[in-house]
Amino acid sequence: MMDVNLVALLDEFRAEMAEYLQVLNTQLLMWERTPSDLTPIREMFLAAHTLKGAAAMMEIKDIVELTHAFEDVLALFRTEQRQLDGTTADLLFRTLDMLHDLVERAVPSTIEVNAAVGALINELREQQTVLAQAAIDVNLRQTSPDRSLRILLVEHSSTVRMLEEMVLNDCGFEVNVVADGSQAFSLVLQSHYDVVISGVETLGLRGLELAAALRNVPRGQDVPIILMSSDHHPEHHPRATELGVEACLRPASLADQELGKLAHSLVARGRGSR
Repeated sequence: MMDVNLVALLDEFRAEMAEYLQVLNTQLLMWERTPSDLTPIREMFLAAHTLKGAAAMMEIKDIVELTHAFEDVLALFRTEQRQLDGTTADLLFRTLDMLHDLVERAVPSTIEVNAAVGALINELREQQTVLAQAAIDVNLRQTSPDRSLRILLVEHSSTVRMLEEMVLNDCGFEVNVVADGSQAFSLVLQSHYDVVISGVETLGLRGLELAAALRNVPRGQDVPIILMSSDHHPEHHPRATELGVEACLRPASLADQELGKLAHSLVARGRGSR
């Protein structure tokens, strides 16, 4: 017999997740009606990310894995500025139907996903491959004249990268994205960036290590640096201040556009001082 507290938690989970599934359905319908309008993707991605996080907390593997595959397909449309096609729309609607069923009968389980969920995940992965193969060359977008403000974004988490990139794109920045601090350091040596935004915990050089490396080379001495972390790290602040890091922000800055506003102010300050 299931624990009373667990039953209460699952009931609360189902009620809350039903609201996010409604957001996903509504936004997908809007996107289907106007396939060239990518505005709904932002709301869909945020709702899916919340659903996946809640399912992970409850250890419901089916929902976590299926939502992750759903997010990856959305990410391609956002990154490549593609119109929604009928095949993908049908697949996304079927995924939402499956997620609704999984939420309705949600129970904690970390075992392998069931066959039906696994088959749908495979369909999403196959469609992701098809879309990726037909993608527009990213370099064409990066050289467009309306994206002259350049940001180098360093983050190893694909989900966090996607959220941060969406926010910065919406603020009008051209964003180059890498997962590795060492690669980011090499890019700064080769190209000009108005701002560098790095996670505290990244692959290769970590956030503070990257900041220290940049301050030791001419190209990196004056570039504004913002550090991002999901955890509170007061022990990092003295070193960050010493290195001239402009700010240490947390994920809440994405929701209220603080990250984009700060990046714009740093660019404006830098250009005004030249």
